[in-house]
Amino acid sequence: MTEMKALLRFSRARKLALSVCPVPEPGRNAVLVKTHYSVISPGTEFTQAREARANLLQKAWQRPDLVALTLRHLKSEGLRRTLTRVDHRLRRPMPMGYCAMGQVEVTGSNVSDLKAGQRVAIAGMGQANHAEWNRVSVNLACPVPDLVSDQHAAFATLYALALHALRQGETSIGDQVAIIGAGLIGQLVAETSCAAGALVTVIEPDPMRRELAERNERLRCFAATKDAPEDHFDSVYICAPGKGAHRLIDNAARLCRDRGTIVCVGDVAPLGARKALYEKEITIRQVRSYGPGRYDPNYEERGEDYPLGHVRWTIKRNMEAALDLMAGRRLDPTPLITSEIGFEDIADHFVKGPDPSQLATLVRYRQTEGVPQTPPALSERKAALASAPVRIGLIGVGNYLGGSLLPLLQKHLAAQIASCCSQSGLAAVALAKKIAGVRMCGGADELLADPGVNSVIIATRHDSHAELAAKALAARKHVWLEKPMAVDQAGLELLRDAIGTSPQRIFMVGHNRRYAPVAEKLRKTLPAGAKQFRYRVRISPLPKGHWLYQSDQGGRTIGEISHFIDLIISLINSELVELTCHWINRTAGDSIWHMRFADGSVGEVSYLQGNRRDPKEVLEIDAPNFTATLFDWKNLRINGRTIQRHWLRQDKGQAAAIDAFVSAIAIGEQTALTPRIEEEIDVMARILTAANTATDQAPN
Repeated sequence: MTEMKALLRFSRARKLALSVCPVPEPGRNAVLVKTHYSVISPGTEFTQAREARANLLQKAWQRPDLVALTLRHLKSEGLRRTLTRVDHRLRRPMPMGYCAMGQVEVTGSNVSDLKAGQRVAIAGMGQANHAEWNRVSVNLACPVPDLVSDQHAAFATLYALALHALRQGETSIGDQVAIIGAGLIGQLVAETSCAAGALVTVIEPDPMRRELAERNERLRCFAATKDAPEDHFDSVYICAPGKGAHRLIDNAARLCRDRGTIVCVGDVAPLGARKALYEKEITIRQVRSYGPGRYDPNYEERGEDYPLGHVRWTIKRNMEAALDLMAGRRLDPTPLITSEIGFEDIADHFVKGPDPSQLATLVRYRQTEGVPQTPPALSERKAALASAPVRIGLIGVGNYLGGSLLPLLQKHLAAQIASCCSQSGLAAVALAKKIAGVRMCGGADELLADPGVNSVIIATRHDSHAELAAKALAARKHVWLEKPMAVDQAGLELLRDAIGTSPQRIFMVGHNRRYAPVAEKLRKTLPAGAKQFRYRVRISPLPKGHWLYQSDQGGRTIGEISHFIDLIISLINSELVELTCHWINRTAGDSIWHMRFADGSVGEVSYLQGNRRDPKEVLEIDAPNFTATLFDWKNLRINGRTIQRHWLRQDKGQAAAIDAFVSAIAIGEQTALTPRIEEEIDVMARILTAANTATDQAPN
């Protein structure tokens, strides 16, 4: 296994620890960076450390949105599955850190402006971690000039934050600027303000920090806002945290001149009396991290830059400016480095807790040559696993796989979970800690090369499904592919080409509803001849910024609609001859789908936004002298009689589907209920064609 160590926070165990992780693969739009130095920002990171140690009640108070989601799952899926989901989420560790530098070792296929061997400053929570290796988006990695040392380059992210704050405050030469709070960020804002030609005043109760500001920048300093001149400043930067009943906004308003600006750099709740804000017509602005591009997945994950003429200062351009200013000796973080530690001591540093005398702590990493290599133990692994007929590798260990499929796989006597990988590697870490003997891999390519794996379950983001399934077939693995098979016709062509390379492999799409016991009961009772199916599906809105909204993911409807279409197909012993789509609102996913079959049967799937009180799924079936209603997979009525009822749980067929997959691999033959891969490709092609030829009726 290609291993590294990273500082992780474990919510379930309520601790921080230096843990072994897989070295991640860079992917298309990122680079793999060997870390030389990272910087501990005490305010942000010690707050995260406290959150990691919080108990469940405190965590619930911090995230009421997740509590509401858990209660909805409890109502629909029952106690056991909900607890499994919660446990899976809590087990997944989270990385620490967001500013570092290192050397590029491997570049993604779409990366052209960074080369192996280059020194780069890197940014971003979840990317520029306290870890020996980091997978970093191309837009969050910036080349380091020759005149800038490694130690100084590690501060580029923090300086980018300070520069973005100045741009929000529109600070320029000669402006009178007040900075409330002279912690690390406050000191950086003060330094960059001076570099911009502003006249800076620092307000900080801690005498050591005041003395540092006076010594470094020869600034005027006060211990409290009441001591500073009133109605005097063009801009006031609040770099201190303000939660609860604080008066930071009121104090800043008193310092501002008429039509001045208050810039909230720290974690400041926007609480203030209206009178001063109104009378002076003060502008309040918020600093969102290091600049435009932050929290935009197109910028941060897909590597799409903003045009220079429209967005002058992005994250990367702020970092470039900071590095150039350091190269020109206009910025120097040296006085702010109050300690330097080895990476091996970083966990102990956080255990000690915050120290007001500490500002920036520089973390130094031991340097080794080259990318870690996979040890030559895979052949021995294969022999050790030979007793299990089905040796599964998990590609993508998200909430659905971890909460719904994983418990079923663990119970199956003929299946053994052999390897796993995830995009960042952190979900794989959690799984390896939970299940003994599971091998963590840095990415899908490494997992597919493992001879100890003969089958894979692919549950990654939708745009990667077809490519990963084609690679798995080429590697002669049996494949369970979560829906959708592909998000475009090009992906389906990849799968068509891959079929010939591995004709005897078991291939199954995760359309579990067709395997549900209630679906089998319907198949046995449905009359012959033409029937009418009305499938009503009501979906809840996804959080803003969810990855399914990204343009390359195909949208929520394409990701899920095949579930419902497949169930109707499985209930009718007749050929699908026509499939059409009518978009009500394509952005939201609202749509109506119509099906026509060779025996005269018709089907309709109504896939629309609903409120939380609506059942998610209701299937109605009509035929001469026959009616059936399946109510949210809990209640089945046929001809007015209740045939099956579950009060506290749903059975959508996941257990039966897993059993069908494992059994098919063990005996070398797919079950009669499992469609051939060619049939699955044909249905998905019809879905994509229908979706792309339909018009959107959403009002402008």
